[in-house]
Amino acid sequence: MSVDSPSASTFDIEEIQKTVIRKILQSRKYQALDIPEDTIMQLWQQESSKTKNWKEAEKNVREKLHQIIAPYLGDPDYSLAEQQLLEACQNGEAAVQNWCKDMLLSHSSSKERMPHMDVFYQKLFEKIGRPQSIQDLACAMNPFAFPWMNLPKSTVYYAYDLHHPRINLINRYFEIQGLQSLAKVQDILINTPEIHTDAAFFFKEAHRFEARSKGCCRDFFRRIQTDWLVVTLPAENLTGQHGMRDRQRRLMDKAIEGSGWDMVEFEIETEMVFCIHKYG
Repeated sequence: MSVDSPSASTFDIEEIQKTVIRKILQSRKYQALDIPEDTIMQLWQQESSKTKNWKEAEKNVREKLHQIIAPYLGDPDYSLAEQQLLEACQNGEAAVQNWCKDMLLSHSSSKERMPHMDVFYQKLFEKIGRPQSIQDLACAMNPFAFPWMNLPKSTVYYAYDLHHPRINLINRYFEIQGLQSLAKVQDILINTPEIHTDAAFFFKEAHRFEARSKGCCRDFFRRIQTDWLVVTLPAENLTGQHGMRDRQRRLMDKAIEGSGWDMVEFEIETEMVFCIHKYG
């Protein structure tokens, strides 16, 4: 039965929606990730509005979800990682930093940044100042870069991600580092944080958000309450064979068009960094 057919009652549509969402959440591929139901609900509403065939809508939801979730599918064993963190704590700060390095190397985005991590944050903070509060949006493994940021442990560091096991590990790490445990499972596109911070990091995600919902970055950027919004994007594709600079600049120009915000751009290795001064 098509979602929009005359014979499909509101009850039928609601049941189809519940069935699809439950089936995806309980699938072997996604069950362990504990994805927020809101994420799949938003995708369903978006994709079912484009077609009268619910099976086609479900297929499109699964494709969109894979784009969102694919980076999590190669994640480390989080229980083992926590054990290793606790062992590292017994051997001092250097051992904990080596553990952080292993975590950063386990994710493609932070792995690419790892060889020049010190330079990355040094140059970034030269542009925006040293933040006392941060919101790390779609954070992935980036909170484990805290030792390379050279910020005090009084820093208020919020982190948001979709994956419960990852967030649990980040909070455990924050606790051990003497930071507040401020990491949360949250789909920031649907439920954008309402806190205000000195800086907001949005690293290598804007293009993926656009693939999820074209044009969404414009409104999303406006909802983020921060003095400095720092967006990074890859300057090249994964093989390094194709430059993406012009495309990324168009994305950013369109996202801040008409905002009146100042934007400074620089590049470190193959990562484009856009520092947007929103307030202050």
